[in-house]
Amino acid sequence: MTYFERIVQTAGAASLAALLLTVPALAAAPQTLTVGLSGDFPALDPSKDTSPLGTNYRINVFDALTEIKRDGSVNPRLAESWSYSPDLLEWTFKLRKGVKFHDGGDLTASDVVFTVEKVLADNTTPLRQFLKIVKTVEKIDDYTVKFTLVQPYAIFNRQISYTYIMSKAYFDKAGPDAYAKKPIGTGPYKLVEWVKDDRMVLEANESYWRGAPAIKKGVFRPIPAEASRATALLSGEVDLVAELPPSLMAQLKASPELTVETAPGFRVNYLTFNVNKPPLDNPLIREAVDKAIDRDSIANKLLRGVGKSTGIMVPPSNVGYDPSFKPTAYDPEAAKKLVKESGYKGEVIPLQYPNNNFVMANEVAQAIAGYMTAAGLKVELKPMEFTAFFPLWLQAKFDGISFFAFGSSQYHAETVLQTLYEQGSHAYKVDPASDVLVKRQRTEVDLPTQQKTISEIFAQASKNRYYLPLYDQLQIFGIKKTISYKPFPDGVVRLYDFK
Repeated sequence: MTYFERIVQTAGAASLAALLLTVPALAAAPQTLTVGLSGDFPALDPSKDTSPLGTNYRINVFDALTEIKRDGSVNPRLAESWSYSPDLLEWTFKLRKGVKFHDGGDLTASDVVFTVEKVLADNTTPLRQFLKIVKTVEKIDDYTVKFTLVQPYAIFNRQISYTYIMSKAYFDKAGPDAYAKKPIGTGPYKLVEWVKDDRMVLEANESYWRGAPAIKKGVFRPIPAEASRATALLSGEVDLVAELPPSLMAQLKASPELTVETAPGFRVNYLTFNVNKPPLDNPLIREAVDKAIDRDSIANKLLRGVGKSTGIMVPPSNVGYDPSFKPTAYDPEAAKKLVKESGYKGEVIPLQYPNNNFVMANEVAQAIAGYMTAAGLKVELKPMEFTAFFPLWLQAKFDGISFFAFGSSQYHAETVLQTLYEQGSHAYKVDPASDVLVKRQRTEVDLPTQQKTISEIFAQASKNRYYLPLYDQLQIFGIKKTISYKPFPDGVVRLYDFK
């Protein structure tokens, strides 16, 4: 006989009803939450990584000066407030007082200056791309920091959300090697353990300046295979999976213990051409690939609606999205004709992609290769682990075509523009006119004016076809019904957001 059965037998239903009034408190958010991710984190030093996957770790262990809210607006975080000069060249941030690092040290302006200067001095980090606009950073007093920029920048308060603040004292004491293995932040969670390719364990920071998190222990489990993540969720090995395969949605929804839903995403799946190498330097070949792909079939049939075909490199959640850009129409006959007209000599075109970074990567890559083959092109599929793919993507070192999903956790086109459309970016080739427009849109505070400039950039890009947007990537997440969860468009799991 169970405990509750004995209560009913000895005290009656009235006593049981009174007792059950205490149950909601007992059944609140679980003390431990285990999350299944598509892969492991590339690095623990927050100044060394900008990958969306790594944000799951960084945003829980560290704080930035600002943060992006669910609706895309900019919110104060370590900075209480900020102001800027009329020419947008000087930005001053006022820091919160009383914020502590995990070792008990105080956060001050010196830590902000140290973090930013560390990134600017490191030519190997992808984070430098988002801070290169900074000319100088200086401490005005212990809780005031001033940034001077090399050019006017209307959304610097949004851009600085990528930079997570490190402890200067702890870094100087530990040294770069030790820090890279066991860093500390000011965030809602402390790093307890990282066993690469197996698990990361975080524990709640009970002294967090926003208050102690409800989830006391978070575990991130890298599970690269989509089917394995689904199995782990069904078996109860993990409590939440933010990326699930469309093919298993029906099975997962049938479980009485799970909630499975589709939510908006922040990334666009696209192709990049190395336009410096034949045959991809030929615009007719790029146009042929563009027209050879049936985007609607990929999004609606292969992905079962967990994608939406698109003609622009940013999703609807982003500032800069323009619905007038329609997906390229599927025209296999035109594609074949363009290949013949191009003088294509039968060169094998590599198609490289990360096979554990977005939903059904292998299947979609195979479909793309099939469409290209039908158009008369020879394709070689080259799947890679994300940790191997990402450094090559950052350095633009692919020989042929790369297939990737990219987007802005700032919910602004700026991230995509400065990463792919500006001189000095990760692009194989940059259109000079686009480069001018990318810099111009940064100076435009008026949103309609900024939107017009961004649309001009994407209009020019659609002509040269250095990039081919394919489809918006939606999220399929699964979670135990005992847990309430509303995902952000970026798909990042904020452990502190669970109430």
